[in-house]
Amino acid sequence: MPWLAHGATFTAVIAFIIGSAVFITLPLLPGRLAPPIEWRVIIYALIGIVLIPFGGYWGVFFISAAATCGAIDNRRRAVALLALVLAVCILLALTLDHNVIGCLITLIVAAGTFTTMSLSMDLHRQNQALGRAQDEIRALTLIAERERFARDLHDTLGQSLTVIALKSELGRRHLPHAPENAVRELEEIGDRARQALAETRLAVSAMRVTSLEQELASGVEALRDAGLEVAVSGETRLMPAVHDAVLALIIREGLTNILRHANADRCIIRFLRLATGEAQLEIADQSASTAHGGIPLSFREGNGIKGMRARLAQVDGTLLINRHPEGTSLVITLGEAS
Repeated sequence: MPWLAHGATFTAVIAFIIGSAVFITLPLLPGRLAPPIEWRVIIYALIGIVLIPFGGYWGVFFISAAATCGAIDNRRRAVALLALVLAVCILLALTLDHNVIGCLITLIVAAGTFTTMSLSMDLHRQNQALGRAQDEIRALTLIAERERFARDLHDTLGQSLTVIALKSELGRRHLPHAPENAVRELEEIGDRARQALAETRLAVSAMRVTSLEQELASGVEALRDAGLEVAVSGETRLMPAVHDAVLALIIREGLTNILRHANADRCIIRFLRLATGEAQLEIADQSASTAHGGIPLSFREGNGIKGMRARLAQVDGTLLINRHPEGTSLVITLGEAS
């Protein structure tokens, strides 16, 4: 720097301190006091111009002005203002300072700082856009989950409460002339209420993230509350621990289907580890009735099964639906995993 080579007067030092104070203060001004970024560029360049007569390294303020140009959102305006700043810098260096090498260094550093600031601001804007997109996704996910829960409650309680209301009215009409019919209606009301309670528990449990063990216990309790016999063979530890969350969701969906769609009397859940090292989960229903041609239709191709297939595809698993005279079974196979 010229100051280091030739020294500096007291007035030059004071001038440089004042210029630096203005330079530092501008970005810190709050709200309405803060000038537009374009004005900051001009002010930085003016500070450099004012300091030329004092013999200091005034080019640093032009470098700062160039870097500030990189923070302007409008790229065309930023480049135009940068070109103006550098043109003034060149003109002053050639006419007043006569320091060609210093001017060249200033131009190179100014161009580099402008590019660096532009890239940093682009990255900052992209991060902000990504943050907004993530917030929007979270909001949409929450709305979708609320809508799904509302649909589940409507499907679960709407039909059951309607049937209970109708059965109550029928039971009232049977009294006192046909008490045996009234008793039958009351029994059906009880069965329907237990089923509605079990389905509601499953719907509410769907709002919580639980483990496979917890989901199995909750589902088995719900089925038994609905009057189904449940048999569980094998242990959940035979399943790959890394896929615990996926299997918990599948257990939940499978047992919910049995409650909602089947005329089943019995549910069988099997956890197996095959000789090939693969893990297998089977969920089967059985019924002695002849509804639906003698086969309970717990598992049929629909949104629930498609959702299961999509989850399993992400972990290289497969899903099969088998029909048999007593009912249907859902067979999930997962590759070897510890």
